[in-house]
Amino acid sequence: MAARSEKFPWPSHYGHYRYFEGQMGRHGKVASLTAEGNGIYQLTRSRGDTMRIFICECYVFGIAEYIETVEQLGHLDAVIINSAWCGYSPDVKRHCRDENVGLFTIGEFMGALHRDDYWTYLTDKEEEYFRKQGWL
Repeated sequence: MAARSEKFPWPSHYGHYRYFEGQMGRHGKVASLTAEGNGIYQLTRSRGDTMRIFICECYVFGIAEYIETVEQLGHLDAVIINSAWCGYSPDVKRHCRDENVGLFTIGEFMGALHRDDYWTYLTDKEEEYFRKQGWL
């Protein structure tokens, strides 16, 4: 469900992604960030790899939203949930991990950028839940 708009790709409520851009501009593992439009970015890490990222702002990002996003936008390396009032389900987190795609809030992404296998990054709460489910 869209946060402000039913129109894909669920545009930013504020009409921009300045917070994300600012956080990435200050992150020591980010060499460059290029906006492609519609919430899509190319992020090059200081280690040399480039990631294609989609900034999403829908209330609850689930597997159906992930599938729609990839069908519309093509390959992604990460999906970032852009606002504090939005989130994602554990099932889609697992689905994305299985496809080597990261799914994060901006804060989680800040931590994941330090890892080679960024898509496997879990918060402590997620790790506990995944273990209880037998997913780890």
